Amino acid sequence: MNNENEQYKKWFKRLFQAFHHYETAIEFQNNDSPPTEFLKIINSETPSIKVLLNDSTTIWYWFKEDEPEIINQAIKYIDTYFCIDDKIKSKDLDERKKLEKKPEDDDKVMEWEMQKKIINNLDKSESIFPGFFYLFKYEWVPIGSDGENDLILTDGKGIFAIVETKRIKDVKAEDIKKYKLSYVIHQSGYYKQEFIKSINKDQVYKDKDYSFDVIAVIGVGITDEDDTRIFFGTFDEQVCSVYDKRLMSYYQPKLAAQNIK
Repeated sequence: MNNENEQYKKWFKRLFQAFHHYETAIEFQNNDSPPTEFLKIINSETPSIKVLLNDSTTIWYWFKEDEPEIINQAIKYIDTYFCIDDKIKSKDLDERKKLEKKPEDDDKVMEWEMQKKIINNLDKSESIFPGFFYLFKYEWVPIGSDGENDLILTDGKGIFAIVETKRIKDVKAEDIKKYKLSYVIHQSGYYKQEFIKSINKDQVYKDKDYSFDVIAVIGVGITDEDDTRIFFGTFDEQVCSVYDKRLMSYYQPKLAAQNIK
């Protein structure tokens, strides 16, 4: 990654930090504000981010209806120009080894198989998480928590998906099914917030001897009913939709070529 993109990473972190906290404005000191070139990345299609200047600060602000376009332009740039963190690849291998161990509890086997299918398909056209190619954590336990998250995925470039899985296909009672759906959304949101809390003020996640830059975090629930994705909020859905569209344009020509053969 060139020096310019290393600098841009800092500003993308600030931008997505605002989204994490449901904010629609960021105040910068004039001696520490993003360059005009960075703003042009976000405003390349439409002037989604507005700017107010005064003697000591620069304020960025935007309207909620413009957030999808801001997220779209940001993710497109990150996905196109940022490099994959080499440490992610070894992390992915280590976590996949943990996932290979079959649970001793028979009640957990079917959900484990569901999780294995998700991970095995990450780099395939049938993946339900386009763009997220790497397993970052399996059964992550936040500090001070008794519970454990199911999966944390990443694109390897700073975007992380906190994933909770739930089997509901064989549940007959509608009230129980609704409860399970509600609970998987709650869990994805809870562990998303716990993961955000675990990163330091520079938005870096420390893991033993390694550190990983965290630009954005989303929460997603998955059920075994047609691998349905359930999003914690609109922001989480918007981030995934950008990858959906980008990967669709990547895979469709390849699939068409295969069909011709």
